[in-house]
Amino acid sequence: MFKQLILPLFALTLSAAQPTTWNFERETPTLEQGWVAVSDHEVILGSSYAAVTAETEGTNTALRVSGSVQSNTRDPFKTIAPFAGAVHYFSATPFRAVDLSQARTLSFRLKGHGSVDVALFQKATGTVPHTQTIQAGSDWKDYSFDLASFGVDTTQLTALAIGRNSIGGLDVMVDDIRIQ
Repeated sequence: MFKQLILPLFALTLSAAQPTTWNFERETPTLEQGWVAVSDHEVILGSSYAAVTAETEGTNTALRVSGSVQSNTRDPFKTIAPFAGAVHYFSATPFRAVDLSQARTLSFRLKGHGSVDVALFQKATGTVPHTQTIQAGSDWKDYSFDLASFGVDTTQLTALAIGRNSIGGLDVMVDDIRIQ
């Protein structure tokens, strides 16, 4: 009887994840929280690198994502697009799908320099992201995206990444990330 009551509740928790907010005043970017640095170096021994830290500026603490995206020069990885950034897996198991169909938007505050790619991953496409590219400026700016604009199935989301997938430096701060 106990298993019949608990197991359906556990399954419901895994399959119907609630919309989420990350605010780094109360949290620090850790593996347990799900924000980690990722680059082609860790995945395929590429040449790019990334770092993720919590940085305080005045009274605001935000996620700093820094690094460099460089061409992959080693065979057989020359054809793989380089990347570097921060990723949050929606499940404790990386690339395990969760249902965020109740959410309609992704919003956040960001400042920095240059081109920044915002990527959503879904189970059907595995490690191939659906991205939107923005131009970061030196002042904080609010960004908001309709999840439908990414062309993803929100019942099968696996991860959110903020970084860069074109050659160049990466140095941005991001805060108040919301999927709602």
